[in-house]
Amino acid sequence: MAMASVGDRLRLARETQGLDVPEVVEQTKMKTDQVHALENGEWSVFAAPVYTRGFVRNYANLLKLDADSLLQDLDVEIGQSQAGSSKVSGEVPLRSGIIDWLMLHFSSVNWRTILPILILTGIATGGYYAWDSFQRYQHTDHLQGLGTSLDLELQGSAEDQLPIDTAQSSAHSE
Repeated sequence: MAMASVGDRLRLARETQGLDVPEVVEQTKMKTDQVHALENGEWSVFAAPVYTRGFVRNYANLLKLDADSLLQDLDVEIGQSQAGSSKVSGEVPLRSGIIDWLMLHFSSVNWRTILPILILTGIATGGYYAWDSFQRYQHTDHLQGLGTSLDLELQGSAEDQLPIDTAQSSAHSE
């Protein structure tokens, strides 16, 4: 007796647990089309095997299935389907890389939760550095580089200097 495909096992587990597709979509944040593609074994719907693996792992975790076992079987199924399709169409099978891995993980992030946290962290960090700069500015001796005295030694004769009107300066001081 042949073992059921990965998609069949996912569908059977979902039905056994009494879940319908909209409930799976709600809990996994996948699209309805993606859930149907997984259950029908339509691996070509996904852009790269890394996406397929991520969705299968997510779905298996929801259904409390052994994700590693499913992923091993998935690798066999994807390998067979890619081998068959590349011989027919002449295409090279898709490879997963770092960009695919990053896109998979960024697509599963709940941005409604993460974005406000990142914004608040940025505001708090900016506020801290502004406050710290202000405190340093207030406690800095801004006259430090001017030297010890502003008295200049008079050079030349007294005739070269402008006279100071002492009568006017004493009237202002009173």
